[in-house]
Amino acid sequence: MVRDWKDVTAIGNYHYTAYSFEYFLNSMVSLGVKNIEIWGAKPHLCVDAVSLDRVMAMRDAIDKKGLKVICFCPEQNTYPVDICAKDDDFRRYSLSQIKKAIEITHILGAKRMLLCPGNGSLDEPQKDIEDRFTDSVKELTETAEKNDVVLCLETQAKEDSLFMNTAADQAKMLGEIKNDYFKAMLDTVQLAQFDSSVKDSMELIGCKNIKHVHLGNTIVKEKTWYEKLPPEGLKDRTELSIGKSVCGHIGFREGNLPLAENLRELFEAGYEDYVTIEICQRPYFFDAHRYAKEALEYTVDILESL
Repeated sequence: MVRDWKDVTAIGNYHYTAYSFEYFLNSMVSLGVKNIEIWGAKPHLCVDAVSLDRVMAMRDAIDKKGLKVICFCPEQNTYPVDICAKDDDFRRYSLSQIKKAIEITHILGAKRMLLCPGNGSLDEPQKDIEDRFTDSVKELTETAEKNDVVLCLETQAKEDSLFMNTAADQAKMLGEIKNDYFKAMLDTVQLAQFDSSVKDSMELIGCKNIKHVHLGNTIVKEKTWYEKLPPEGLKDRTELSIGKSVCGHIGFREGNLPLAENLRELFEAGYEDYVTIEICQRPYFFDAHRYAKEALEYTVDILESL
């Protein structure tokens, strides 16, 4: 038996980008949720463009609705941000943006911020990428500690990160960077891509080191023989073709992930933090409330059966 679903679940504004931020807040109130997660992307909150005064105004609006921000997720893949960039000017710019994002997280009242690992180049040693990541995280945790914000490291697809794809990769980094303000998060879609269970991932990382979870559904299937081919000219890099094919974070009633099993394994392992419902695909943008309602009902049915 888990805690009351209102204390466990949150919903992100990821698929509300066709609507105003006020619409998103009103949608959450009408669904009866208490906790929300904010995606730092257009049109609601762009880290590089927003003033801290504007963030404070957003916090006031959130408070007036009786809602609580439990995590901030600044966009770090499609926006020009990469804390592993080889170009030092770009890496320094990226660090400045993430530091501002940490301050925003604090102003919003959240204790967690999602951190994407960044990337590197195929034509450089992986150790060089990992060394830049380590240097960046050590610098960022100083800002995180000052703002009482835990950085929650997310895994990525191979196309988005050459070195941070699995729970084993997260565990390795947590072993190298021991800091109370640097922990891990799990995403059920990312786990499915690399055929990992929640149970196995939590055992690798350690429950105490997992401070956030994204619950998403997808359609996972085996890659075709063509998709499994290593890149031309990199025949020895077979690891670039590992994993299964997924189609992103889709509607909860449309995918084939074992979400009930995911949640059962999560709470049986002693997880005590939040689970954010994530839908993040364009086909859902025009009917955001409907899909949030469906996903919430689907999730609550599972939680109440545990």
